[in-house]
Amino acid sequence: MPTIKVIYSDLNKLIGRKISKDELEELILLNKCEVDAWNDDEMEIEVTSDRIDLLSTEGLARTLKGFLEIELGPPKYQITKSNLKINVDPVVDQVRPFIVGGIVEDVELSDEGVAQIMQCQEKLHMTHSRMRKKASIGLHDLDKINPPVTYTARRPDEIYFVPLHEMKAMDGYEILRKVEKGVEYAHIINDFEVYPLLVDSQDTVLSLPPIINSVDTAVEPETKNLFFEITCLDEQIANYALNVLVTNIAERKGKIKSVEIIYPDGKTRVLPDLTPETHILHLNYANQVLGLNLTIKELEHLILKLRMSSKRLDENILEVYTPAYRSDFLHEIDLLEDIAVAYGYNKISPELPIVKTIGKETPIEVKARKIRNLMAGFGFQEVNNYVLTSKEILFEKMNKDEGEIVELANPITSTYSVLRNQLLPGMLNFLNSNNHAVFPQKCFEIGDVVKLDKKAMTKTQNVKHLCAVITAYSTSFEQIQSILFSVLNYLGLKDYKLDENDDNSFIPGRSATIKLGRKEIGLMGEVNFPVIEKFQLENPVIAFEIDISSIFS
Repeated sequence: MPTIKVIYSDLNKLIGRKISKDELEELILLNKCEVDAWNDDEMEIEVTSDRIDLLSTEGLARTLKGFLEIELGPPKYQITKSNLKINVDPVVDQVRPFIVGGIVEDVELSDEGVAQIMQCQEKLHMTHSRMRKKASIGLHDLDKINPPVTYTARRPDEIYFVPLHEMKAMDGYEILRKVEKGVEYAHIINDFEVYPLLVDSQDTVLSLPPIINSVDTAVEPETKNLFFEITCLDEQIANYALNVLVTNIAERKGKIKSVEIIYPDGKTRVLPDLTPETHILHLNYANQVLGLNLTIKELEHLILKLRMSSKRLDENILEVYTPAYRSDFLHEIDLLEDIAVAYGYNKISPELPIVKTIGKETPIEVKARKIRNLMAGFGFQEVNNYVLTSKEILFEKMNKDEGEIVELANPITSTYSVLRNQLLPGMLNFLNSNNHAVFPQKCFEIGDVVKLDKKAMTKTQNVKHLCAVITAYSTSFEQIQSILFSVLNYLGLKDYKLDENDDNSFIPGRSATIKLGRKEIGLMGEVNFPVIEKFQLENPVIAFEIDISSIFS
């Protein structure tokens, strides 16, 4: 979790009253943060990674004012229109397609205020923006910019400006080789033919995102008007970061102004957009989860303490409006977590569950255990592959067109970027790692695959599959068919049959769809030669995969 530095006296000033250190530590702990150390007037606070609005003194003060009931309800931020426009060049689509921006004017910042802006920017880069990969923030002196601004991309040898904290102009290649931030973040853009660039109407460079700003628009002690630009791969991530930054400075009496962003297709966006998000909260659900007996009026008051507002739809349902700088509300349960904090965890009495339960295997696990024993009896060895895999293994190597799957939003590596929707690709990849072993090889796996399900609360469903593979110098369709039929008979299934299929992963005419009655429960056959080549396997492979969950549902 990120750690921030906060000046105790500055925090008290923003809150509007002095809070004792003990009370402050207790309030901070309630908000899922923790004071790590005191150094005279300075605190080091560890902040929970999902509360990006608390990555600064201003955000912390805003939250604590609600808990102390100094201010109740959402902060009121006025946004006026500016004359600044950002024109987006279509060429940026290939490298970093989106940009958001905002202005804060009439800023009277102390040294600590400046330090907090820089700290918040740095922590947002580290956490929320995934080390600048998803989004990168640029801060500029608005008065040094000649509108309109153009967000474009150019070849590295066509980029030439003096980077921040440097003394001489450099081209794009030099910046990535010689400048500290260039070396650190070069990997984000150096594989592209063009690099993203912000310039004004005089072709003065503002920044080379996500690397570094230009010295020409640098913020100085006398700067009064600030311009934020955030280039990104994910607009939602960038908008939350922008909302945090502009509202933080507004807490120090800055005036927020909007920026118009014009995309190549003619669509425009006016940002920042501080419209609250809407969520539904049920009183009976809140009381059930928290073990309380709150009235609708008490619930409304707790919401005000959280710097939110609500509208009563009936005596059980509230429409809750969460502030635009909060990015951590995904579900009703997230609201209840904050309600519990506002109520006070120390006021909630712990209770033992009323119902006594004894743990035992679920019916599907009982069946799976029996199948494991059976497969071991057939001479198969069990393996456990990762649920995380890659599109290359699921589709390209399997000789299939790309289908709908669950993808990770921020994968560390493309090797583990999606959730598997079948077991066979992972089994073939496992065989590839065992080309050196003795043949024949007989392996099986019983494990979860993840399917998209729009009706489910999480929009996904975990489904248990069984997959078995045999690779040997000589294999046949009948060999794997006999194993499959033995498994189905062992499970007491009668109404099963095989139908022809044209799955590209299997040899045409040597594969089948497995049906139970009219329901398809799996596939089997001889793996196609292009698939064997792509997985670099030395011998033919026969396989079947069935959906155990579907059989027993």
